[in-house]
Amino acid sequence: MKVRGWSSVMNRSGQWAVLLTAGLLLFMATTAWGHAFPDHSEPRVGWALLTPPPRVRLWFDGMLEPAFSTIAVMSANDQQVDNRDGGVNPADHTVLEASLPPLPPGRYRIVWSVVDHDGHPTEGDLSFSIGPGSYDRPRAASTPATLPQLFIRWLSFIGLSMLIGTLAFHLLIIRSVALPRRELERVGQPFQRLALSSIVLLALASVGDLILRTQMMSGGRLAEINTTLPVVLLQTHFGAVWLIRIGLIGLLTLVWGLRRTTAPQSQRAIILSLSVTVLIALTMSLSGHAAHWGDLTMPVLIDWIHLVAVSVWTGGLFTLGFLFQRFVAPYSTEEVARGLAAVGRPFSRMAAYCVFTLVVAGFFNAWLQVASLQPLVTTSYGLTLLAKIFLVGLVLGLAAVNRYYFLPLIRDPADARNRVLVKTIDRLGGVRLVGAGHDQAARIRGRLRQFMRLEWILVIAALALAALLTHLPPARHILAHQHLEQHAIR
Repeated sequence: MKVRGWSSVMNRSGQWAVLLTAGLLLFMATTAWGHAFPDHSEPRVGWALLTPPPRVRLWFDGMLEPAFSTIAVMSANDQQVDNRDGGVNPADHTVLEASLPPLPPGRYRIVWSVVDHDGHPTEGDLSFSIGPGSYDRPRAASTPATLPQLFIRWLSFIGLSMLIGTLAFHLLIIRSVALPRRELERVGQPFQRLALSSIVLLALASVGDLILRTQMMSGGRLAEINTTLPVVLLQTHFGAVWLIRIGLIGLLTLVWGLRRTTAPQSQRAIILSLSVTVLIALTMSLSGHAAHWGDLTMPVLIDWIHLVAVSVWTGGLFTLGFLFQRFVAPYSTEEVARGLAAVGRPFSRMAAYCVFTLVVAGFFNAWLQVASLQPLVTTSYGLTLLAKIFLVGLVLGLAAVNRYYFLPLIRDPADARNRVLVKTIDRLGGVRLVGAGHDQAARIRGRLRQFMRLEWILVIAALALAALLTHLPPARHILAHQHLEQHAIR
């Protein structure tokens, strides 16, 4: 009864975690700066020129989408005075430029609107004058991220992590000898269903992502999506990456169908599915913040490695918990429990490699997007990143208790009681967790399931914060804005 009551509390905790996470996304779904910001300009901000310039140029800190990026030069009475040939430089997609006819003395504004490679729009203006004149502070703004955009990105991360984690864990079980063949066949069908559910979730999230990003690129006009959608698919970086992703999802579905009709336990089929899914992860890196500097860059590679490592670890946690919930709880057979506990040992080693990889890659990403320590506590991006790191730390703590306490007690209770880590955790409160008596083994399995469930709740919340980070402007954009202001003549 105690275990059942605690489980109901955990289920309620899971519901509250989802509600609180959605509330957090709604509360923080605002942006102050865009995802592509001018680094410097020609003429410089606030510059008083003696002669009219032949053209104006803006250098941005990221790659721009030519189909949705515009520039215009406006006079003091809001008349467009450039030659109406403004756009992205064909040789350098970080430059926005327009040519000018001979202009009379006066004050002028460069009005720009751009879309970054990840689909986020930004608009603003900056001023200069020909002859003596004043200038306004440079302005930049972007529309806030909406809750549906954050929710779709969240679902994408969940679907990808579940899919990669399920396939990696399935491959790990097939290559191990921990489970008898009869038990291996029993877990094969749930793996198939988990994989299919993840594929469907990833496909639906991808379609939703396309619709919402198209709406975002077109300035929020959903009624124009039929006109804008072909332009996004055929003329933008995001559209090209999305088409590759949806093709990979189709290939993955085909492989899944072949596995279902031939050999569900085939290592080759699982390796092929896992390889395709890893490429799908690459398309997500190519349509996020990492693609800000281009496709074939170190940030894209590091972000891809980070995403795959996180997916193997978090998706594997979910899969391991699913197996315990499905096979250990209802049947309570020692053979199955000990077999899955034995599988937990190689998974823990694999998870340790993944955690080391994601920590190193995450440190690189944080340094790239935050640039210094102060923005960690002064910007929304930095605070969200710290919250995500805190949740990941809690998950690691729970995973350590599961790996070095519960799993050894399930696999070999007599030997486990002699281990230093088990004794240490017992002194810190482990004894109160499992209690004593003839049904101790069942209570240990129950506690392990509860801790795994709590791990997954925290992982869900961490993935939500990761989704939020993809829509929040990195702290380096604020530094770029300050850099642009420093170029102004005061």
